[in-house]
Amino acid sequence: MTITRTKSRIKKTAEVFTPDRLVNQMLAKLPKEVWRKNKTFCDPACGNGQFLIHVLWKKISRGHKPLEALKTIYGADIMRDNIAECRLRLLKIISLWEPITPEHIAVVMNHIVWINIKKHPTGSLEYDFAFTNKPKKEDIDRWMKNIHQNN
Repeated sequence: MTITRTKSRIKKTAEVFTPDRLVNQMLAKLPKEVWRKNKTFCDPACGNGQFLIHVLWKKISRGHKPLEALKTIYGADIMRDNIAECRLRLLKIISLWEPITPEHIAVVMNHIVWINIKKHPTGSLEYDFAFTNKPKKEDIDRWMKNIHQNN
């Protein structure tokens, strides 16, 4: 999945994606204890998941089981297409270690969420998102079908 990011979209959404080299340099500066199995990572403006895929890769490379590592990663974004791309990128990392299961898909659908920005009648912005929504079975099945068709 490749998203075309026009100049107007970039201006409107302030989308800037950090290069791999810089993400790795930043993650390398974190103390070793952040890579423990019980540590959670959350990116409140995850975009296409650039930081999250590197976090997942590092966790698995350090001996975490893929599904358990995935369960410690959260992200949110205001662009639906970025959320879909982030979810897919995380699943691609998982697929390098083990076959994708409905549980993997349920985790990314629950942990990587779209923020619905609504304008409040007073003019302020309201953010509507939750990490507690259980994904629908038909959505998980659709993702499973698409993954198996693309492999």
